[in-house]
Amino acid sequence: MKRAIAIFAALAILAACSGGDSRPQDGIVLTKQSQESPDWGRYLPDVWGGLQACLAAHPVQPAYATNVVLQNHGMMQVRLRGADRSLYECSTGTTGSPAPQIATTERQRVQGPAFTPASMPEPYMRCGTPEPVLSGTGRLLGWLTYFDHDCPPRSVAAESGWRAFGNEPFWSLRISGSDVVFDRLGELPQSYSARRPVSEGNRQTWSLDNDGSQLQISITEGTCGDTMSNRNYPYTADLRFQGRLYRGCAEKTAAIP
Repeated sequence: MKRAIAIFAALAILAACSGGDSRPQDGIVLTKQSQESPDWGRYLPDVWGGLQACLAAHPVQPAYATNVVLQNHGMMQVRLRGADRSLYECSTGTTGSPAPQIATTERQRVQGPAFTPASMPEPYMRCGTPEPVLSGTGRLLGWLTYFDHDCPPRSVAAESGWRAFGNEPFWSLRISGSDVVFDRLGELPQSYSARRPVSEGNRQTWSLDNDGSQLQISITEGTCGDTMSNRNYPYTADLRFQGRLYRGCAEKTAAIP
């Protein structure tokens, strides 16, 4: 506990002494799990500048961070993986100064949490749970993924799945292997056991039930535009839960090692 307080105090002093603040002007909002995490994730708002500088320094974009280690004197070390799966280690200050120094590194087991920027698709990492990171106005900034390290052996079913999401209000859906998780900002996630979908032409439909909590999912092939990121996705998604219709975009996902 004393060490965590000391780290936080050092971060605060460094931020106060820095010439600028690279955090979004409307702030950074973490989920309750991220706020209570014993790992570096709860300090994300304080290390945002350094993390973004390291992500931008990876030579093969886009890149995500597999782990962050906070060090003395306001320094931090970030492990990065690029679009070509290349691994780098980056060293910089929590504000992004001094300039990031990067070097190739060897693969290690991901400790996490990992940070994936919103410029990439929502991550599906085996035995990992992505928590959204939002700005103060609800703009998606990325995801912090927390891992269950008692992970069972890899199976074919865990190699692919679906993700869907929508805005106003922010919601997300993950279908991975035999699990389905429907998450709404500020609400408890709803979990279901996946069943084989019913296919009709270019549409797949799931009808799920968990002790009376029913969820209907319909994913249809067709271009879908996300107004928050200005990106197009190959599928549309319609969800019905507790009498309410949620509409958004969807895409197939693949496991990130």
